[in-house]
Amino acid sequence: MPSRVLRDGILTSPRVARLGWAEEVFYRRLMSVVDDFGRYFADPGMLRAACYPRQLSKVSDSDIGKWLTVCVEAALVRVYPAEDGERYLELLDFRQQVRAKASKFPQPPDDCKAPDVKVQSTCLADAQQALTDVHLDVVVDEDDIPARQRAGRSASPPLGVGDLESEGVTAEVAQEFIALRKRKRAPLTPLALSGIRREADLAGWTLDAALRRCVERGWQGFQASWVQNDKGSLRGDVDEHGVPL
Repeated sequence: MPSRVLRDGILTSPRVARLGWAEEVFYRRLMSVVDDFGRYFADPGMLRAACYPRQLSKVSDSDIGKWLTVCVEAALVRVYPAEDGERYLELLDFRQQVRAKASKFPQPPDDCKAPDVKVQSTCLADAQQALTDVHLDVVVDEDDIPARQRAGRSASPPLGVGDLESEGVTAEVAQEFIALRKRKRAPLTPLALSGIRREADLAGWTLDAALRRCVERGWQGFQASWVQNDKGSLRGDVDEHGVPL
């Protein structure tokens, strides 16, 4: 396994700060697995075996798919297809001293290497088959995009408190969730809200209850699998806000 240099910048990186504990551990383990060009297979089963060889019974392929998606959303990793039919990943801004003359894995297609955010999102969508139970809601930090690109890029305005209230979310929850997304530099887009609503439906929760749990836990998004162990959701026991106990 190759040696890696971990710089102290990882401790202050706003992109790494978006990750939860499990996702950050996965990201740091991924650094030990990729080749000198920051590349490796994107298949969840292969990633699970490579990153957690002594914890296979504790980590599932769906866990890997979920964590990989979070890393993609944080603009730390890109996933791309290759001509051999495989899906691969590449750590962005890997910046290791390259010792090998060539990567062990195919390089991303030219369109995926382009810095334009819209093009990169398209490449990630094309690669979504590599992930298990994954929704690619790509969120890129505006600070990571050069000003000259931001100036020429049109984007729909983010959703606000009123938009959430029209979806049946209480004013208190709507205000706090919008503030949470702003702190995480992840404006709430219609696509992001659609993903949260879908996952809330899968969990049997109302959108208001899901966003309230996000505020309580500091989550910028919501996954049904994150609350599957909430016993109250199975019994139908809820608090005064409709959140399963």
